Amino acid sequence: MSISFFELSDTERFSIYHAIDDAGCQTKHCGGNGLLSVAVGKGKFSELVNSLSKFNLENVDLFKFPLGTDKPPIHLRHDSYGIPDSSWLVAVFKIKA
Repeated sequence: MSISFFELSDTERFSIYHAIDDAGCQTKHCGGNGLLSVAVGKGKFSELVNSLSKFNLENVDLFKFPLGTDKPPIHLRHDSYGIPDSSWLVAVFKIKA
C-alpha cells in the first residue's frame, strides 16, 4: 500500500507544487483519497510525468472534461472534438508503492 500525498512533509509537497508550476501545469485538486490531480498545460504531459517521477509519483489516470463556466488560462485549455481550447486535461498521480 502506498502512502498518501498528504503524508509527505510540507517541504516535499511544496517542492512538488513548484515542479508542477515549472512544467507549465497547475495543481487542480488534492483529494481525500491521497491522490494529486494536476491540470496539464497544452503539450506538457510528458514534461509533467517526467518531472513528477523524480518525486516518486506515478500517473494513474488521465481524463479530459469540458470547461464549464470556469475560465482557466489559455495554456491550460485543450482541444476537444474539433473545438479549440474547450477542455481541461487532468492527470492523476499517486506515490509509487
